[in-house]
Amino acid sequence: MRIRMFLLSLILCLATSVPAHAADMTARQTAEAGADRILSLLNDPAFKTPEGKPVIRKQIEDAVLELFDFEEFSTRTVGPTWKQFTPEQKQQFKDAFTDLLRNTYIDTLDEYNGQKIRFTGEVSGGNGKRVEIQMEFLADQKVYPVAFRMLEKNNRWVVYDVLIEGISMIKNYRDQFRDILAKNSPQELIDRVKAKAEEQKNKPKETK
Repeated sequence: MRIRMFLLSLILCLATSVPAHAADMTARQTAEAGADRILSLLNDPAFKTPEGKPVIRKQIEDAVLELFDFEEFSTRTVGPTWKQFTPEQKQQFKDAFTDLLRNTYIDTLDEYNGQKIRFTGEVSGGNGKRVEIQMEFLADQKVYPVAFRMLEKNNRWVVYDVLIEGISMIKNYRDQFRDILAKNSPQELIDRVKAKAEEQKNKPKETK
């Protein structure tokens, strides 16, 4: 589970760390350029120092928040029930879900220790407007299959799902949220996501 969390945090970051204009780059070029940038940041010796780590982590976090389409991600994660949310609730959920993902995964980047990413292929669909970028992550002498799904939206490539060893991030959260929404209101889900995000934020950090 821990390696999956680390993989997810790294893939989320590399997929959103470069300008992703569809007119300028293919989805795979976007991903490869993102990988180069994020791995360069993680390999920066300053990332291992008390002074440099907050600066580099902030660069990674800003890249994710700026370029990852959390509205698309939120809509697909909630599923059909999304239409029952008011505009204000949609914004509240998007903000809370963004905080949850950031607080859950960003600290696992501390575990980076020279692991490698190898791009292995891509599968296109939707008349070329949707692409699944396939990769292998090499860690602890093991190979982990990873993929993320991208779509062209507003003339740029955005990530709308991430798969770790075939497990969809959207489906994982959707199953959890569907169970909550089956018995509770959209506001209850928002409140629970906010509480979980706060819990992750205040969770004691592991020392190394």
